[in-house]
Amino acid sequence: MAEENSRFYLIALDVAFWAAVAWSAIRPFNPSDYWIEIATPIGLFVILLATWRWFAFTRFAYTLIFLEMLILVVGAHYTHERVPLFDWIKAPLGWERNDYDRFAHFGVGFLMVIPVREILRRTSPLRGRWLAVMSITSILAFAAFYEMTEWWIAVATSPETGSAYLGSQGDPWDAQKDMLMDWIGAGAGIVVLTHLHDRAMAMLPQSTTRTR
Repeated sequence: MAEENSRFYLIALDVAFWAAVAWSAIRPFNPSDYWIEIATPIGLFVILLATWRWFAFTRFAYTLIFLEMLILVVGAHYTHERVPLFDWIKAPLGWERNDYDRFAHFGVGFLMVIPVREILRRTSPLRGRWLAVMSITSILAFAAFYEMTEWWIAVATSPETGSAYLGSQGDPWDAQKDMLMDWIGAGAGIVVLTHLHDRAMAMLPQSTTRTR
């Protein structure tokens, strides 16, 4: 029964994800940028689907991944520099720019550090502080690699599309600030979510705690 409930839950997440993708495809703000941006969450979905039988995450980790994918889908629809909510709140908060991309990078760290932690915990002997440190370090390494891929893609596209994709909004230190937000998010995720993740991990069959 528990396995059936878990499968139903994952199907519900799948349906919700594709409903969000369908919504995002309706008159996106910048169609050229949209197809580049939406490729990331769809690509992540394909990877998760392809590896599900080999490495099935806990429901908790899948939920966090789903939330991160929604953040990316919203950013694809509006571009990361024009999400309306962050336009509305920037004046009351004294911001000079739309900071949805900063929020999105914080979300990468906060939401994805737990799936990374789960991979490391189930495939390596890391535990305790070293598990936390390596989980955060992995997120920071991914953040640096992602900033490089953003640069490569921006150079390969038109100036307008590249500018929308980068979302730097004239900030010369945008990449460094984005990586900082990834790092802060990852640290916060470890502090806030580790206990919940340990509880979710404790519910896994003993045979899945280490995979090869």
